[in-house]
Amino acid sequence: MIVLPLLLAAATLAQTAVRAVEWPAPPEPARIRYVRSLDPASIRPRRSLFTRVLRAITGGRDEPSMTQPYGVTVGTDRRVYVADTVGGVIHVFDLEKTSYSALHLNFESLIGVASAGERLFVTDSASGRVAAVDRRGRTLWTRGRQDGFERPTGIAAAPDRLYVADTLTHRVVILDMQGAVLGTFGERGSRPGQFNFPTNVARSADGRVFVTDAMNFRVQVFDASGRFLRAFGQLGDGVGDFDKPKGVAVDRDGHIYVVEGFHDVVQIFDEDGRLLLTFGGSGRGAGELWLPAGMAIVNDVVYIVDSANRRVQMYERVGSPQ
Repeated sequence: MIVLPLLLAAATLAQTAVRAVEWPAPPEPARIRYVRSLDPASIRPRRSLFTRVLRAITGGRDEPSMTQPYGVTVGTDRRVYVADTVGGVIHVFDLEKTSYSALHLNFESLIGVASAGERLFVTDSASGRVAAVDRRGRTLWTRGRQDGFERPTGIAAAPDRLYVADTLTHRVVILDMQGAVLGTFGERGSRPGQFNFPTNVARSADGRVFVTDAMNFRVQVFDASGRFLRAFGQLGDGVGDFDKPKGVAVDRDGHIYVVEGFHDVVQIFDEDGRLLLTFGGSGRGAGELWLPAGMAIVNDVVYIVDSANRRVQMYERVGSPQ
């Protein structure tokens, strides 16, 4: 009889499918747990085999997918917005309604995306533009090279201002919500407060600003006006070191999460730069990453753009990283 072995094998596969992916590994208590993978196909109803065959024969439109996602934000409407570097697309995931849609913008190379109120704010690195758009994708204002931008990348929104990392000018630009420049901080160099190709930026609830100083292989911390507070990180391939630091975010307890793009992990540090925990790892499976990029943290849920796998990986914080 082969039925029983087949049933046992199926049961084993089912158990494997639902087994939690978490860090640190058991028997240590979990502090970060994988939740799900997010892409257009995962949130849209799967079409029947007949429909897929018919579409292939009749030349129907391709199913939507992410091409080269980079930035991510969660709006006040609880939707997840993902900036795709290719095609000028903002992918929109409504997890409550289990629906997917897309905003097609007239931009060349979207990198950063942030949200505040009813608006989204994006950076278009190739054309050197920063823009505000509404929830329908209509452009409200644009700032560009005439305003001093060269290669805007990361962006973070506060209630009354925006922080934009301008990679080629080695500085962070502060804008008000109507796009007027309020100030800048940083210049090229390796001293405290200087940058060498900054790429990503985040803001904590208490107003501090965290900047990924990519080619200085560190994260720098500033107050809301751009005054330098501290920095941590160094070049290396050890745990806690940086090689290709990218996305940065801060949780409700002040822990700093940094995407290490070359090693496909996320590293969590305390406010003094002491490593607390690492999660992720190279691969295509549940919780694994391949060239991760931007990130966001909302209500203890961590969103990591898994760029080369063309998806967003969602994790939840189930305990203190300490």
